[in-house]
Amino acid sequence: ASAPVPGTVAGQLDTRAGDYVRDPKKPSTTGGGAAFRDTAGALIQMAKGAGKADDPTIRQDLVRLYTLSQLGRINNLRVKAAKAQGQDIPGMGNIAKLSMSDMVRLQRDLGLRIVGPSGMLHAYDSASRTTLDEATGNPFLGFVTEMALFAQAPPIYGGTDQIQKNIMGERVLGLPKEPNQDKVLPFSELPKNT
Repeated sequence: ASAPVPGTVAGQLDTRAGDYVRDPKKPSTTGGGAAFRDTAGALIQMAKGAGKADDPTIRQDLVRLYTLSQLGRINNLRVKAAKAQGQDIPGMGNIAKLSMSDMVRLQRDLGLRIVGPSGMLHAYDSASRTTLDEATGNPFLGFVTEMALFAQAPPIYGGTDQIQKNIMGERVLGLPKEPNQDKVLPFSELPKNT
């Protein structure tokens, strides 16, 4: 199937979780970053269609997005090779998480720059999406606005970007932990926000 979309609006509450899991017997040939490469390709076509493919800042960010997706793919292959030899690359999961956050923010910003003011419009169901597509003449607008609304989630779920950086600093780089009293004081005596 495809990636799950959160919320009741997507109409996926009755979908089984297993429908989103890849068959382990089928090898993955794309490596990490495939979804981002696909999105980069879609954004390139959108930029061409909107007449913005010659904008140097849009072109630069499209190349940046593609480059980040390629780095994700290559790093995924490095991790697979290391695991096949019984090794690990410390911090690579954290780096991948931070890269994904950067990519979804870049996708959001690029998509909204390409569609312009129409990016403020959004349809929450298929009937409304058809109406929106007809009204704007842009069949990709729903894709861009969904991407823009979703972009806030990855930097938060699975550990915020700041937590990922702390973990890398402490566990990979060996930096000292942030000072705190949570191991020596009872919970009731710890400072609280008021």
